[in-house]
Amino acid sequence: MLNEQDVEHAEKAEIDRLGELANVGAGHAANAFAQLVGRAIRNEVPVVIEGEPVGAPASDAEATGDGSTGVFFEFEGCLDAVVAILFPGRASELLVRQIVGIESGELEAPVTESALMEGGNILASHVASAIADTLGSRLLPSIPQLEMAHAEQALDRYIADTVGQDSLRIESAFSDASGELRGRLVLVPTRWPAASLAADRT
Repeated sequence: MLNEQDVEHAEKAEIDRLGELANVGAGHAANAFAQLVGRAIRNEVPVVIEGEPVGAPASDAEATGDGSTGVFFEFEGCLDAVVAILFPGRASELLVRQIVGIESGELEAPVTESALMEGGNILASHVASAIADTLGSRLLPSIPQLEMAHAEQALDRYIADTVGQDSLRIESAFSDASGELRGRLVLVPTRWPAASLAADRT
């Protein structure tokens, strides 16, 4: 039987490890994003959020409105997790225009959806490959779910239904120098040792 201190130490070590894996995945996703948009992209150190989500950063929340988009995946293999790639409204449009090569004019819905799915698939695949290589195992993303509006709220509902409202979230933002092209990688482990360790407290 583990005592409280042992459990807390093991949980902290596991959260640190998950943060390291998320950082590796985010770095590869940022490199892939840079190739998609043809600009240098930097990614921030992942932030671990325990408990209820805080939502988009204030700078994004003010700009997204109904236009925030997201692509959601479930990873299975060496790290079971929900993974989301989120884009605020203006950045989402700029990304689509970069992918399809249309600088101005109206973007038809099928074109936008296809480009976002392609971009999300590419970034998620790089995240999965980077984590799998680090762990020396296999990690496969599911068929993606695309959200074309209210993506932040849709992700909160998706996580609540899949993992639980108070689940652990690891988030990493990435952007170009101007901040115009930006997004967030969100990783939510669906199964990790802390859950079983908690059972050993009694």
